[in-house]
Amino acid sequence: MLRRELVSKVADHILDLQLHHPIKVAISGITASGKTTLANELAEELRRRKKEVVRTSIDNFHNPRAIRYRQGKDSAIGYYEDAHDYQALMEKLLIPLGENGDRQYQTISLDLEKDEYVNAEKQVAKDDTIFIVDGTFLLKKELIHLFDYKIFVQTDFELARKRGAKRETIAFGSYESAENMFLNRYHAASGLYLKEHNPQENADIVVNNNDIGSPYFL
Repeated sequence: MLRRELVSKVADHILDLQLHHPIKVAISGITASGKTTLANELAEELRRRKKEVVRTSIDNFHNPRAIRYRQGKDSAIGYYEDAHDYQALMEKLLIPLGENGDRQYQTISLDLEKDEYVNAEKQVAKDDTIFIVDGTFLLKKELIHLFDYKIFVQTDFELARKRGAKRETIAFGSYESAENMFLNRYHAASGLYLKEHNPQENADIVVNNNDIGSPYFL
């Protein structure tokens, strides 16, 4: 299936939802699976259809450095357990947008570069606003009930590792160092996520993204 056709079909699915509050879309997948790219493309498609879309990411809800790295910068368990502030994600974004929420939301809780909490001004969502959130571990059992539409991007670990290592080569100083980080931290943590939470089974759709140009539904 051509990529633009798949994105269009996903947009159709979301617009078919009949809700009386903002639609919250989760896009999950192992690190470097292509979830952020799909989220951006989906947002663009929905905006093209004249829908109001808010894009944010779990990366805007990190824990401070002292918490993120308390089990070690290379620790897979540390990344899995400590990287993100899910309580802030729920309280500042997901719960206010729910059926009984007040629609007052924030899309960020921590300035990652400054390593400082952000007390962003609250915004008010319209009932027909669509929120698209991407993140590796978004389909955890304690979070899935807070999303209205759930997408899992499935990519083989080896392919994702190569894509991720290429993307992060400069950040880690070399391709080899980046690849080792994916093996030992990011993808080891992703393996724990798949085993403990089985996100593919909890998703509304699963997209195979091994071939970026021709993804398909599973």
